[in-house]
Amino acid sequence: MWLTRPLKFSYTNAMCRTIKSTLLEKSTFEQLVTATTVGDILVTIKSTPYEKFIKSALEKSMSKGLDAYFQYLYKKVTDKLSKREKEVFFLFFMGRKELREKKKKLKSRKDARKLFSKMDKEYVESLKKAINNLDREDRKDLKTIAGSYFDLINIMTAVRLKFIYKLDEKSILNFIIPFGNEINDKNIKKLLEVDKLSNITYAFPEIFKNPVKDFTDLRKELYRYHINTVNKVWFGYPFKLSIPFALLRLKEIEIKNLKACIEGIYFGLPEKEIKRMLVGV
Repeated sequence: MWLTRPLKFSYTNAMCRTIKSTLLEKSTFEQLVTATTVGDILVTIKSTPYEKFIKSALEKSMSKGLDAYFQYLYKKVTDKLSKREKEVFFLFFMGRKELREKKKKLKSRKDARKLFSKMDKEYVESLKKAINNLDREDRKDLKTIAGSYFDLINIMTAVRLKFIYKLDEKSILNFIIPFGNEINDKNIKKLLEVDKLSNITYAFPEIFKNPVKDFTDLRKELYRYHINTVNKVWFGYPFKLSIPFALLRLKEIEIKNLKACIEGIYFGLPEKEIKRMLVGV
């Protein structure tokens, strides 16, 4: 198996490492948050891979251009993967978006919360099953990356439901997704017993390395943990499926940050507020 992996992954992994070098630097985002107009953003990201996908400096056009770039990258990166491997990539990168769109259409239903919980659990079971169909060498890395993502989602969900919507523990448990590295059946109680937001750092020292004073701090710390988990794949044995998976996830987060800059500038938010919307930079 180990002799065949270099043959299988050498092209894709070399391509991904080259594309990784095009990830935008922190200095670029520092420049973007000081832009006066959305057009200034277009000038700043000129000469990056996004340039040819963005047709105009209109806010909606730029957002569509970023989505078009991701679609292009997704096809390029997954082109040489097997059917089983493509299924995992599709569920994680496209399936999540499809699920969000389905929820938007159903949000006015009276039983929306119950329905969304059921949809989330069905989606995660499909993803788990697809990951378990992978070769053993790939399974562990992808479970760890996806697990850190669902840790992020579960903590954000539980904190929002507990401190904003004041739901009881039993109700919150219905929304916890059964997939995570740190948030699982054994320690979910620790999350639900947190009495104030700042104490969440003591409950989960493996995730939180900095103080959490508000929801912005919480979000930034969770993304820091998730991105650090993703970036671990760049070390060690080089020929593995987690390399293209990590690249797509990092690009997805970068695009999320670019959209935050575009929306912030479009709506005239101050630089400080736009910076609070960014993660991992």
